[in-house]
Amino acid sequence: MKRLLPLLLLALALVAAGCNSDPGASSDTAEAQLYTCGMHPEVINEGPGSCPICGMDLTPLRSAPSGARAAAPSGEKTIKYWVAPMDPTYISDSPGKSPMGMDLVPVYEDELPAAGDAVVIDPSVVQNMGVRLSKAKVGPIFRHVRTLGEIEVAEDEISVVNLRYSGWIERIRVDETGAEVRRGQTLFDIYSPEVVAAQDELLLALRTEGPDGPRVRASKTRLRNWNVPNSVIQGAIDSGEARRSVPVIAPRAGFVLHKNVVEGARINAGQDLYRIGNLQSIWVRTEVYEHDAAWVKEGQKAWMELSFAGGRQIVGEVSYVYPTLNTKSRTLTVRLEFPNPGLELKPGMFATVLIETRRKDDALIVPTEAIIHSGERQLVFVSRGIGRYEPRDIDTGVIGDRHLTEVIGGLRAGEDVVVSGQFLLDSESQLQEAINKLLAARLQTGSPQPAEASQPAVERWTCPMHPEIQTAEEGTCPICGMDLVPMEIEATQPGEASQPGEATQPDHAAH
Repeated sequence: MKRLLPLLLLALALVAAGCNSDPGASSDTAEAQLYTCGMHPEVINEGPGSCPICGMDLTPLRSAPSGARAAAPSGEKTIKYWVAPMDPTYISDSPGKSPMGMDLVPVYEDELPAAGDAVVIDPSVVQNMGVRLSKAKVGPIFRHVRTLGEIEVAEDEISVVNLRYSGWIERIRVDETGAEVRRGQTLFDIYSPEVVAAQDELLLALRTEGPDGPRVRASKTRLRNWNVPNSVIQGAIDSGEARRSVPVIAPRAGFVLHKNVVEGARINAGQDLYRIGNLQSIWVRTEVYEHDAAWVKEGQKAWMELSFAGGRQIVGEVSYVYPTLNTKSRTLTVRLEFPNPGLELKPGMFATVLIETRRKDDALIVPTEAIIHSGERQLVFVSRGIGRYEPRDIDTGVIGDRHLTEVIGGLRAGEDVVVSGQFLLDSESQLQEAINKLLAARLQTGSPQPAEASQPAVERWTCPMHPEIQTAEEGTCPICGMDLVPMEIEATQPGEASQPGEATQPDHAAH
């Protein structure tokens, strides 16, 4: 017994020491045990529970000191701030609960992009957003002004036939509007007493003074000034008799556009009788809007499409830009010139006109849909690798056809720009920027926003999803199970206060 007594005393001391140390150690471990969500590792909570994002049961993370909520687990990451899972604009410097009663989740420093750095998005989210890329490249860019025009006869290809003396029409040779005539072809024959008298004076001067007499020269000049053909003058000299009928010839080849003469009618001097136009080259008069007027210049190439030609285009050019603007329609008149060898283009037709206003063959171009217009800024997102996109301000030039835009600054050839889903990237970029600014402002003022300490003293609690639920103490909503949030009561009416722990239930029978 003397030998066993010291051993028994030692065993009892070890058991007592174990009993005194184990409960405290296990208590500390239980208090510091962290739980996380398998689908959302950013969710960290002290103790078991469910994920506020997906609702899955939290799993143990690792044992840590009791202050691990405010610091990163095992010192691997540093928590920058805490944010509400349903409201990213609600941030706090310490853990707690959001106004909706949900646990705040941490945001680590390595998850925040630096100022001006790329927006970081999970590749699976990028795939769900449908992000597509396109390379900025050097190539031709041009822009066409599309408008409607009316075909008309070229003004410099029109001639008017009238007489400088009076008379009577004896015979009409061209008696149809639209008839084709040749240059020098006889249009009609006319009897004019004035012309006959001038011929008699010429013949009398020839007999009295000879061919070189002053009266002979004066008579010939008078007949030529009246546009009497030389054949008539020479015929009268050769025959010695005045010619009764004088032929009137066509001044140019073309088509009779207008005829104002009938056989036997009396014609006065200066009266327009025929209008003849050449249709081998025609004009197209069109109108362009005021914002395109500054880009249309003489000599630019133009195309004309006709509905009956099956999409075939006729090439012409801008021949004249009128100097004044139509104040009523706010358009500028432009004249185009096109060849018409087959006479397919008829005056009075309408045609679709394309004018190539601007063209560059070595411009840096990107798809137009890649550019986000935000007030005075033009923004594109440049891919910096898988899941990283950098917002970049650019300067644009010509907005061309085929959905292409010229970039004159802020981008290099070969860089990949986002052409689909860039608006979602822009929203994410603005959200991250707003959170960073809000956090910086709070850090400068030194006024942290703990979720629990900053709650005002209130008399009642309510459910954010069911405002009809009201109680005098904290608890959970009997309908949805969410944590009740404090509400401010302006005045309490008699008989309105609820008993502690008693919630006001909705009248389901009324529904």
